[in-house]
Amino acid sequence: MNVSENTINILYQLIEQCFVENRALDRAVSVLGVEFAMNNTASLVHQHMAHLYPMISDEIGEKCLERYNISVEYGATPEGKENYLSVEDIINMLESRAIDFQNMLIGACKAIQENGDIHVYADLLDILEDFNPIVEQVILLKDKLKLYGNNYASFDAHIKEHFWILGD
Repeated sequence: MNVSENTINILYQLIEQCFVENRALDRAVSVLGVEFAMNNTASLVHQHMAHLYPMISDEIGEKCLERYNISVEYGATPEGKENYLSVEDIINMLESRAIDFQNMLIGACKAIQENGDIHVYADLLDILEDFNPIVEQVILLKDKLKLYGNNYASFDAHIKEHFWILGD
């Protein structure tokens, strides 16, 4: 086998976490739109963050496992029933989860390099690099929300034009 068992297990954990993140963000998007009437914010987070996680999972599977003839295994995802008392709670959660996932990717890169699977490490570094703008975006959202305070309608009206940096 061209990829160590330890590396395979790390990659399976990353893939599982991608779907955990997707579920958590989908729930937050629903609450943003329904409970707080922040449809612009909900749409952008859904399109450019929540949908990104399954795409990352696919990329990990394709580049780091399937190209070495290793099939992907998927773990379970938890229920999505979280409640949030404010938009600030949601934005804080987005920031925390993005940073935690980034740290998980960094840890995986380090462990995979130590396992000697440099070919997988190289591809995972590209995935980490592509993820970094997500962390930049959530930090920016948190900082801008502080400026807007509880004026969620204004924040939502200005998000795309003034402080959304991801995608079109």
